Amino acid sequence: MKKEITDFIYRRFPYDSHWLDGNCYYFAVILKNRFPEGKIVYDVIDGHFLFELDYTLYDWHGVYERLPYESTRFIDWDKFDEYDSLQKQRIIRDCIF
Repeated sequence: MKKEITDFIYRRFPYDSHWLDGNCYYFAVILKNRFPEGKIVYDVIDGHFLFELDYTLYDWHGVYERLPYESTRFIDWDKFDEYDSLQKQRIIRDCIF
């Protein structure tokens, strides 16, 4: 599955498309729509949305290999209210809208 996801990313999104310039949420949504078995997660340290499937993280670079997967650092966006509902509202205001 990892190769299928990275092939999808590299085939459709040019390297200079600047997906990290405030668009990481939307890129994660694209991957979630294409690979619905995964989930969108938010990195609470770097303030970055990623797509996660089988404990592998992806963004517009492909596989996100900056750090090993840490379940306490990457919070499932669908469950973020349970983690910190005020922070979720700030993220929505500042990053999504």
